[in-house]
Amino acid sequence: MVKKRKPQPIAPPPQSSALRSRKRARQVTTLFHKYTQELDLAIDRARDGGCSEEQLSSIDSAGNESKRINGSISSEHKVLLAYVKKWKDKISEIGGREGKTTIMFLMTCLIFTHLSYAISPYVASLRKEYQRASQLNTSLFSTSKWVLGVLGRWGWLDGLSTDDPSDSEQHQQQQHKSAQKKKTRRDVRLLEIGAINTQLLDAAARKRVERVTATDDAKLDDDEKDNTTNQVERVHRLQVKAIDLRSTNQRIEQKDFFELPLSEQPYDVLVNSMVINCVTTPEQRGRMLTLCYNQLRPGGVCFLTLPKLCLIQSKFMTRSYFEQILTKGVGFELDSTKDSPKLAFFVLKRPESKPVQVWNEKFARTTTINKGKKFRNTFAVTLDQTEVAR
Repeated sequence: MVKKRKPQPIAPPPQSSALRSRKRARQVTTLFHKYTQELDLAIDRARDGGCSEEQLSSIDSAGNESKRINGSISSEHKVLLAYVKKWKDKISEIGGREGKTTIMFLMTCLIFTHLSYAISPYVASLRKEYQRASQLNTSLFSTSKWVLGVLGRWGWLDGLSTDDPSDSEQHQQQQHKSAQKKKTRRDVRLLEIGAINTQLLDAAARKRVERVTATDDAKLDDDEKDNTTNQVERVHRLQVKAIDLRSTNQRIEQKDFFELPLSEQPYDVLVNSMVINCVTTPEQRGRMLTLCYNQLRPGGVCFLTLPKLCLIQSKFMTRSYFEQILTKGVGFELDSTKDSPKLAFFVLKRPESKPVQVWNEKFARTTTINKGKKFRNTFAVTLDQTEVAR
């Protein structure tokens, strides 16, 4: 008996809306960072070589130039534009069929909006496949669990004191009843930058039911002992604001961190997880770190994560030098660090008092530190002394 063949669809099935392969997720995130950085450099070279914005924007989704422009440019400009074409085509391949259908409009926008974390929301839609990969990676390791674990050990999940009591006053407060203690505490103000999921928002909204006795008299009659009510209260005293350039959830505000004004009530906590490595220029990375410092109140903390490869395989960076930038350059205090096989974790504190200025001119420029074939990464950070808060 002849085995029937499974019928083949006329058109390929639609692309899945979510990545399920961790290997594919890593490939997407790695290639996205590499290709966007190379495209950024190619555009800069073309501009420095004399190519006009009209010539750059004339490259369509396949990287082809319009015949009108192509016939009126020099051979040198053709070489520069061909290099821009190469990286545009590679980026279009990341998103597959969907990326190729939208690349023309997105790349035209890209020419006029220097590729960085601060790109326009239209160009940011090119990150859709990248965000799918990031969502898969964060589902396998939860940054929010790390953040909540540290805050829990500090006692911050129960809120912060509205004043600064002395040790003797703190001892007296411990003798008070829990209801009285809560009245003297406020929510922890937390800002999550580049939010991929709503885990911290969910933690802030989580509630529980607690049985509360209606009276606090020392002795109660039997009837009064049953006089209890169920009171709904929040589990954590957190006030979370999550932002991203391209929001994937209506609870995540679509905002650019670089354009976020300084709040009259600075944040107690900032979460900057796997965002600084998405910024494509050293100057913008340094500016992001400076803004994180400025957005915090004195005594506030920043949770920072980035790939370990940025610190161990970069031509321009080492872990010790990165820590110098964070502390002596920006002004943070290094509270604690830890590593996973792929990521580096930093808990940074803004000092209560004004930090001691230890500025070094090397912070303002990119210098080759490591030489050799294994140092393929180009991650670097530079600071502007006029922007660094002192």
